[in-house]
Amino acid sequence: MPEKDKITLLLFLVISGLIGVRGQHISELEQQLHGLPDDTVKINMLLELGSHYCYTEADKALLYLQEALVLSTGQNYKKGIAGSFFWQGRAYYYKDEYVIATQYLEKARQFFEETEDLQGLMNYQLATGTINNLTGNYPNAIKSFQQAIVLSKQADNKQNLYLSYCGLGKVYLQRSELSLAKDYFHEALVLAPDIAEPSLLSILFSHLGRTHELNHKYDSALVYYEQSLQQSIAGGGIRMIASSEYNLGSLLVKTGQYEDALKKLEASRNKFEALQDDTGICINMIEMAKALFYTGKKDRSRQFIEEVFLLVERLDNLSLKSDAYINLAPVMAASGKHDMAYQYMVINNTLQDSLAAINKEKIIRELEMQFQTERKKDEIQLLKSQNEIQKKNILLLYVSLSGSLIILVLVFFLLRYKSKGLKRQKELYRSEKNLMKQEAEIREKEQLLLKEQLDGKKRELASKALEMLRINEAIGNVIEKLELFTEGCTENEELTRNIKSIVLGLESQLKNNSWIEFEKIFTNIHSGFFKKLLSICPELTSSEIKIAVLLKLNLNTKEIAAITFKSESAIKSTRYRLRNKLGLENDQSLVPYLIRLD
Repeated sequence: MPEKDKITLLLFLVISGLIGVRGQHISELEQQLHGLPDDTVKINMLLELGSHYCYTEADKALLYLQEALVLSTGQNYKKGIAGSFFWQGRAYYYKDEYVIATQYLEKARQFFEETEDLQGLMNYQLATGTINNLTGNYPNAIKSFQQAIVLSKQADNKQNLYLSYCGLGKVYLQRSELSLAKDYFHEALVLAPDIAEPSLLSILFSHLGRTHELNHKYDSALVYYEQSLQQSIAGGGIRMIASSEYNLGSLLVKTGQYEDALKKLEASRNKFEALQDDTGICINMIEMAKALFYTGKKDRSRQFIEEVFLLVERLDNLSLKSDAYINLAPVMAASGKHDMAYQYMVINNTLQDSLAAINKEKIIRELEMQFQTERKKDEIQLLKSQNEIQKKNILLLYVSLSGSLIILVLVFFLLRYKSKGLKRQKELYRSEKNLMKQEAEIREKEQLLLKEQLDGKKRELASKALEMLRINEAIGNVIEKLELFTEGCTENEELTRNIKSIVLGLESQLKNNSWIEFEKIFTNIHSGFFKKLLSICPELTSSEIKIAVLLKLNLNTKEIAAITFKSESAIKSTRYRLRNKLGLENDQSLVPYLIRLD
């Protein structure tokens, strides 16, 4: 056996022993838990179990943490409340439910601040920075990691300082600002000798590998990724090992070493499946689809591609969906499906625009919340100042009353003056109340008038639809009679041509009959319908839009066929395409969906 393989085997055996010891400790904790009274000792055990399982079995972790929260709340054990909220946030993070995770972390922060828990605040900043970075909210991610750096230096906590530098470097790595990323990773590398935990070292080597990969220094990137995998194995964390194997596999795909890449990616995917981490499974399958294609296993590659798109649709993660399309477009191009490759790129551009808009809106909303929070703090501070001034005034008043009858008389007149002021305020309040009542009545009348106008327009729209139906049916009857007449006059070709020309003209008139006027009336009543419909599915044809409009009016297939001069089977086919493009489930009805869309 080669020396390298011997060392790897020995390292694996040692790690397995450490994991076994840790697993035995957790099992002992779970056994002791049942016989303990509901005190802080039991709460701390529940928190330890929750923090252990949140990385691997998030649902199990949540059960322990929720029990810890109930007991902590009952005993007003604020440290336990803060810990349970924090680790629940981490558990939801590993379940990819970032909004819920952020809510729990915010609750934890309030208790950390109340108890002045510096370590807790550092952990909070690191956790929120990670979520903001993952969701593309880079300004807030940078702010969180910078605050974590300040807190870590204040507490002289080198491990958290190391993690803060790694986190900040990763944000700039995500933003493709590689020089800034390298600077922060270098700061973390300086602290690396003081970090004894292999899983933390694995993070840094992974980021350094990614930095070199983006600089197209693949050999250096491969060295760092292998170091990251070794540290992950030494740390014994299945998630870290899976991430390191994915990084190696992805780089091997990029450098054309497809067989080695498939081994790493398959191992990584198996671990993510054990963790029930759909995001990890998906990113592995994207790279595996590419590797399988370039090794000639095109059927398996096609199967993986189909599974990838099913998974990204279920996850509803725009960023992940964008990655799938941008990575698989070259595969489509290489297989000769250039139109599909182009379509993938178009979809990716649309998704990127959506992500940019969402991130912009999110940042604006968060900045607004920060502004509101700061304003409330200023208002509270102002109220406190006013209260202090008021207390001093009252004290001065009492001193003056005890020493002087004149002051007493002045106070009497002052109270009388205030009483008159209150009466005036009451009268003003009554006047304002009456005015508000009158305004409410006016608004109610306006709403009734608008309702009547809307009802009138709806009746006009229905009348127009019926008019179109009657006219189209009449013209249709004329066409049928002319066609029958043509069949009986086959001898006169000129007459036959003239009749056919008339039929074509009538059919053209029948297709366009009163539609423009009908569309104007419809738009006045349902002003937002076309905009919302096209925002959901921009690629709808004009024919499909017309059918959607008529379905919204609750017309049946036969009536729509008469208005549009199409067969009922064609209308049903258009309805089927419309359902697919709108992404409706089997149990969702098309007509109620369109009626609600306004």
